[in-house]
Amino acid sequence: CINNIMNNKQKLRNAGLRPTKQRMIIADILLDGINRHFTAENLQNEINSSGNSMSIATIYNCLKKFRNCGLIKQVESSKDTAIFDTNTSQHHHFLDEETGELIDIENDKINLQKLPQIPYGYINNGVEVLIKIKKQF
Repeated sequence: CINNIMNNKQKLRNAGLRPTKQRMIIADILLDGINRHFTAENLQNEINSSGNSMSIATIYNCLKKFRNCGLIKQVESSKDTAIFDTNTSQHHHFLDEETGELIDIENDKINLQKLPQIPYGYINNGVEVLIKIKKQF
């Protein structure tokens, strides 16, 4: 695990971030190579369970920095809470509208034939499909 700490410290530095104590706590949880979806509140619970503590504002600030430098992605959803994703590769999601759970869809499982024209002054920065699902009763 010393190796993991050094790797995470280097990952933060490579992303242009200073490895502060708070960022290292979050990096050690999120950058373990396992893809996951989470909210800042989920992360705060995990941080508290590990014997550390961190304010939700600090967590959001760290997540914003991680997102801005490409370490994680933010997935838009219909819920009030932002959902983040450690899988930064191009892929899509199912969104369970009742639970807010996201389920990954591999990029090659969706085939888009035509996209609308991009507004003047903008470029296409990627396409992510979100398919909303709910249990059938």
